[in-house]
Amino acid sequence: MDGEPKRNNDQRAHRAASSRYSGAGLRSILVAFVLTITPLLFASQVSAQSVLQIDDETLADRPISKVVFKGLSRVTEQEISNNVRVAAGQPFEANSVRADVGNLYRLGQFETVGATATLLQDGTVEVHITFVEQAIVLDLQFVGNKLISDQELRKAVSLYAGGPRDDFLLEQSMKKIKDLYRKRGNFLCEVTVDETRLTDSGILIIRIVEGPRVKIKEIEFIGNASFDARELNAEVRTRGSIPLFVKGELDEELLIDDVAALDKFYRDRGFVDVRADRRVTLSPDNTEAKVAFIIDEGRQYRLRSLVVEGRGAEGPRPLAVFSEEQLRDLGAIHTGDVFSRLKLDKTLALIKDAYLLMGHIDVVVTDRYVRTGEDPEVDLIITVSEGSRVVTGVVLVQGNFLTRDRVIRRLVRVQPGRVLDGRELTLSKERVQGSQLFNLVRVTVQRARPEDQVIAQDEIDEGGVRTEVRDLLVEVKEKNTGAVNFGLGMGTDSGVFGEFSINQKNFDIEDHPLTFEELIAGRAYRGAGQQFAISIAPGNEVSIVSLDFTEPHLMESDVSLRINPFFRERIYEDWNEARASVGGSLSRRFGDFWSGGMRTNLQWVELTNFDADTPDQVVADAGPETWFSIGPYLSFLDTDNQFRPSRGTKFELALTQFMEVGNGETFTSVKAGFTNFYTLSEDFLGRKTTLRVNGDVGYIFGGDAPTYEKFYLGGRSFRGFQFRTVSPKGTIGGLPDPDNDGVGGNWLAFLGTQVEQPIMGASFSGVAFIDSGTVTNEVELSPWRVSVGVGVRLYIPQFGPAPLAFDFAVPVVKDPTDQTQVFSFSAEIPF
Repeated sequence: MDGEPKRNNDQRAHRAASSRYSGAGLRSILVAFVLTITPLLFASQVSAQSVLQIDDETLADRPISKVVFKGLSRVTEQEISNNVRVAAGQPFEANSVRADVGNLYRLGQFETVGATATLLQDGTVEVHITFVEQAIVLDLQFVGNKLISDQELRKAVSLYAGGPRDDFLLEQSMKKIKDLYRKRGNFLCEVTVDETRLTDSGILIIRIVEGPRVKIKEIEFIGNASFDARELNAEVRTRGSIPLFVKGELDEELLIDDVAALDKFYRDRGFVDVRADRRVTLSPDNTEAKVAFIIDEGRQYRLRSLVVEGRGAEGPRPLAVFSEEQLRDLGAIHTGDVFSRLKLDKTLALIKDAYLLMGHIDVVVTDRYVRTGEDPEVDLIITVSEGSRVVTGVVLVQGNFLTRDRVIRRLVRVQPGRVLDGRELTLSKERVQGSQLFNLVRVTVQRARPEDQVIAQDEIDEGGVRTEVRDLLVEVKEKNTGAVNFGLGMGTDSGVFGEFSINQKNFDIEDHPLTFEELIAGRAYRGAGQQFAISIAPGNEVSIVSLDFTEPHLMESDVSLRINPFFRERIYEDWNEARASVGGSLSRRFGDFWSGGMRTNLQWVELTNFDADTPDQVVADAGPETWFSIGPYLSFLDTDNQFRPSRGTKFELALTQFMEVGNGETFTSVKAGFTNFYTLSEDFLGRKTTLRVNGDVGYIFGGDAPTYEKFYLGGRSFRGFQFRTVSPKGTIGGLPDPDNDGVGGNWLAFLGTQVEQPIMGASFSGVAFIDSGTVTNEVELSPWRVSVGVGVRLYIPQFGPAPLAFDFAVPVVKDPTDQTQVFSFSAEIPF
């Protein structure tokens, strides 16, 4: 490199010196020794000097005459040139050279990368970058693995045969392999690399000692004087082994999380000095483990005093927006309370929300506490950095190439020119994401522009409040919202049916295609946030053709319009029913959970293909008849998951007035239903055991309803009984027939409970349930039916969010005329 000319001159000097003293043997030996070690010493000295030369100020801004790459064998100079910025003709900058060295290291191709610079006689700089390439991994082998195949292990290893050695990736791969084994319960798994073979031959051999599977047989809590083991066990996710239900595997990372959870549990209850740890004791054969959580509770502290103070960039400053008394009263923790971290965090959040509401989006609220004397008491100091008040400038929307701006803007409830409610930043993002039209959503407040910045002088004089005008940027990334589906469905209530459907969640009825190619490419009829679906589902018992169109913001209002015409043909055992309907609704949301509106429907119904067993009441309603219905409804929805809720409530109340077109016959139907979800427990994988409680009541009055509009239970709606058989029975020729079909009732009551327990992963669950209810013509609870049963649920993402449901139920309380059905199921399988 740059030391080569000097080295040659020194070598000639040494040879001259040795010739002058060739007569002296001892001196010859000394000269030979010097000649041997001098290049080594000189090389290290040159290297040290070279490092200094890069940072030498005399090289700064001098032109680079040449960049030389040395030590390359496998990697091409072109690949290096593509990853460096230093080039001939540019001014020399030490920082640029160092940055290039860092970039080259990150390629993973080199063991070392060094750079030196030489100042030439013409005043230019020659840069030398020297490489020592990584060794090549010639082959990858695994030794000792029996539980996991080589193919599965290779997926966890980032290195590959023919690629360079990378110690970082190798260490990462070993960790991934350990994680694979620990997920299978092999807590004591050891993974090592044969370094000798890797260095000598380039063969990467990963040795695995799988060890036995360790099952947790017992969990113990030591030192818990204030809380019993049952309370603490609910805070940890480590579970003992229960055959077929809980694996009880020992997971070190989960134990660390459990210790943190116990620490938080105690601090939330005022135990400031709590200390928690865990101890694992293995059985002699290393197959079973006892986990002990050790707790030193300490004393429970109370709050002696609370001070709220303001702070600015220059240091302490008086509060300007709220007074100290207002903020103290706003908090969830007060003097004399247990010093709960949970209450303290809630207090900080309440104070921050109060400032966000006033437009102080940059507010910072922090806390610190001080122990006082010997008593278990603390003084709490809450510091508030109020920041500036922000007024909304321009609301900018970017990334929506097909979706109209108004679709996004109506979900971002921020008005230009008004004080910016900081809480709306999070809520707006959640609403835009909840529309399911975008893959990515970002809502950010931009920096204040100098020309838009306003200082309210009167407020500065009074309290130092500064007002800024800042723009709001909403960035979205659109996703494909259309789908064409083919599927197959079957069930004990509906028979077998196929389905073809076209769905578009971001429909635009006004966006007509200009060309056929535009229609095929999906750039037409899209972008207004409307929802459109058309479905054709022929079946052996039920056939349906339907269309559904929803405008969520009719004429840019908060009113939603839905139109859903359909035709359905149903084949019952003793007759057929054909029904054509044109339905619609206007609805409006009231807050985040409540909604209400008006539904209307015009339907034509005809019953045909009667046989000798058809009830008289059904024959009398043969028709065809046309009915018009209208009525209000009110609903409530607050669940943690739209498709698989584990917590929350659903409720709906509807009143419908029916009128027969032509002769004026009328009747009124009222129906209410609720479903509550409760989480009973949650395992360490996040799988939840849930309890579902649901009930329905309905009543028809004010006239005689036809049989096809009355209430029925049975089948999937009341497991253990045949479809539509929980109902008053019909007559044939005026005579009752206990085995005849139900003809519906005017009164319905139902109450059911179901517990769902995950069995295998998140896709296979078991259920146990109790269904009960009745359908009669009068408001009464007799005869009341009850059934109990068990079943399974298969959640397969490729089949959609609805599970495949298979249930076995046995009636334990029934009427003598009831027809039972032990097995029922429902399944929809898309292609």
